[in-house]
This record gives sequence, C-alpha cells and structure tokens, in this order.
Amino acid sequence: MRTFAIALAAFTMLSGAAHAADGDDAASPPDAPALLDDATFDANFQCPETLADQDAREDEFHRYLAWARAAHPDWSFRKRLDVRYGLLRRHACARTLANIASSARPPFGS
Repeated sequence: MRTFAIALAAFTMLSGAAHAADGDDAASPPDAPALLDDATFDANFQCPETLADQDAREDEFHRYLAWARAAHPDWSFRKRLDVRYGLLRRHACARTLANIASSARPPFGS
C-alpha cells in the first residue's frame, strides 16, 4: 500500500500539474468536459503517451481535474488520484504506468 501511495505521489509530480490539484481552476481549459458522466469520460480517455507533447498532456490532466471537480465535488485529492490511476490501468497506459512505477523506487537504491 505504501508503494501505491508513493507511486501516486510520483505520478502527480511527473504530470507537471501538481500545483493544479486544488484551487487552481483558472488553469483549467475552458472546454473542460465537466458535464460528462463517468462512462462517457472513461470512453473518451486518452493515455498520456498517445498525446503529441507535454503541453497536450498537461491540458488533458487539467481537463481531468476540472471534470472530477465538477462531476464529483465530494472527491478528495487522494480519490481523484486513485480514479486517475484506475483510468491509466483500465486503458493500459503502459508507458505512463512504467514511469510511475520507476518513480516509486528509492532514488539511492535502499
């Protein structure tokens, strides 16, 4: 469980959007899919590694946060990360999951 928590924290840092986790709604794109139901959002989810560049990946992450805040205002930051991780697994985002797993390892090999 501890490894999972570390992996989620690492994912947040790797995404480059940890500052947008709470209270940074201004950074969200105006076309955020806030009104989509869970199944529709899941069906439209794209793996970060399939997006063109870092800006596109950050925009997609901001859209996810905007959707999660609007569709599920009761979700905590941890819940949003757990759901995001579930989307990555369900859509077999192998490269992103490998990046998360490698970041969960201690940097100095203990």
